Amino acid sequence: MKTRLLAFLIAATTCLAQQDAPDVNALEKKAAAGNAEAQIALGLAYDQGRGVAKDRKKAADWYGKAAAQGAPEAQFNLGIMFGAGDGVPKDEAKALEYFEKASAQGLLDAQFNLANMYADGRGTEKNPAKAIEWYEKAAAKGMTRAQVNLGLMYAQGQGVPRNNMKAYAWFALAATDGDPAAKKSRDFIESKLNAKQKDQFKKAAEELATTLRK
Repeated sequence: MKTRLLAFLIAATTCLAQQDAPDVNALEKKAAAGNAEAQIALGLAYDQGRGVAKDRKKAADWYGKAAAQGAPEAQFNLGIMFGAGDGVPKDEAKALEYFEKASAQGLLDAQFNLANMYADGRGTEKNPAKAIEWYEKAAAKGMTRAQVNLGLMYAQGQGVPRNNMKAYAWFALAATDGDPAAKKSRDFIESKLNAKQKDQFKKAAEELATTLRK
């Protein structure tokens, strides 16, 4: 199962990072004083060329300062940059390290990317069991893409014993959010079931949805 990393950058929640034309001078003062959100916002400004000339190396430098303070958004952004070799030398092991740090703080996008890297063996040895662990964390919090990938892992028996009922339950959950791939996979499994099995699988899907709502 070949996976794809999420490749967008995450802004800090402050309005400083959301301005169309950021006040770079003000950001630089706050960033230099150690404000992590300003450091992320300044990194984004350099990354996207908003208010300054685009400079991915400077972007990585400012993300690095915020990441060192434990900001998960900055850690995620550095993971993206190291994974792609964008503004920094490509280093998938470092990308994995930054995704792990952000994942440990509950950042869903980082958990998804970390699971993908364990599933594909990028920056580390392939570890389907670790991939399952991180997909489950993100899937349990409602990330549809993680639910789909988790369904695929159960359907294919990667990192876990093959279990079509669990695969069906995760696909069904993702399908309720309108994911077309999940709906297709759910319907394919269902097409192979007899009436009794359909009832059992649908019950499993309902139980999973109920459990995650608690």
